[in-house]
Amino acid sequence: DHPDWWTPVGGQNSQDSILERRSVVYNDDRDMDPADQERAAANYAHSGKFFPRGMRGMIERIEILCQGAVVDGLELGYGIHPSLGPIGTFTLTPLVALTWQGADINLMWDYDSLWIWVISIEPGVLWTFDRFQPYDGHTSVDAGVTWVAQALRPFISVTYSGETPGDVPVSGIINNIAIPSSSSRSPSIGKAIPITDWTDCIRIEAVGFEDFIIVQVREAASSHTTEIRVYCDGVVAFNFQFFDLNALGFVATTPSVSLPTYGEDEKCVMLIHRLFHFRRNFTIQARNLVGAQIVDVWAFTHVLR
Repeated sequence: DHPDWWTPVGGQNSQDSILERRSVVYNDDRDMDPADQERAAANYAHSGKFFPRGMRGMIERIEILCQGAVVDGLELGYGIHPSLGPIGTFTLTPLVALTWQGADINLMWDYDSLWIWVISIEPGVLWTFDRFQPYDGHTSVDAGVTWVAQALRPFISVTYSGETPGDVPVSGIINNIAIPSSSSRSPSIGKAIPITDWTDCIRIEAVGFEDFIIVQVREAASSHTTEIRVYCDGVVAFNFQFFDLNALGFVATTPSVSLPTYGEDEKCVMLIHRLFHFRRNFTIQARNLVGAQIVDVWAFTHVLR
């Protein structure tokens, strides 16, 4: 009773089997005839393919049927479902001939669903699809904020080893568990902030959270009037000016948000000890309406893996 997009290359399709199961997962007819009138090609970004279940295992490779001009490229992302940001990305520079092209991933995938999509694409690249059921295409007209179903099948495939068929067996008490993540420090050193303009200091495209941010404005005229803004998935989650925080009584020992160093026209440092959750992207911006500044930012990031 396996679906039509499962091609076994080893192992049994059984929850009782102790043998490793390997397969290629896809949803197309594998037709490579260039004269095939049923297949179409497009230069779409923000479109992809959704596998809603049964995708746990080792992802060895992801491929897309595409062609290009050898110099132009496309960026693909993979994640859990369309409403979340990427867990990983890779870039291809397709060959002129239409062929399956991709990248080795070699990642243990702990999630039941898998979403693969074209994040960006240059003019000389085409990727293919057809309009036969079952459809599994999705597209976005607002750069990945919202998604809608498409009546088409993107030619995207995934090679698996160690695939786990069937549902996750559950019995007894279900406990809260820690979601796998990787932690890192994302610095932005010496960012020039022109007068009046909001400027991105750090931008992260992923799923995860931030729990500690350091912002330093170097000594300069009007440094204390620098404004810091934090976005989670395009929504403002924090927006304060050094001068305003100081006027409200924030000092070096204030919990959550503190000013260990502050002075008018001097070096100003802000520490933000609070949790920022994001599902698609996270951005830290700076602005000063009086004069240009140099800003250093360190963000401590925990990204879903």
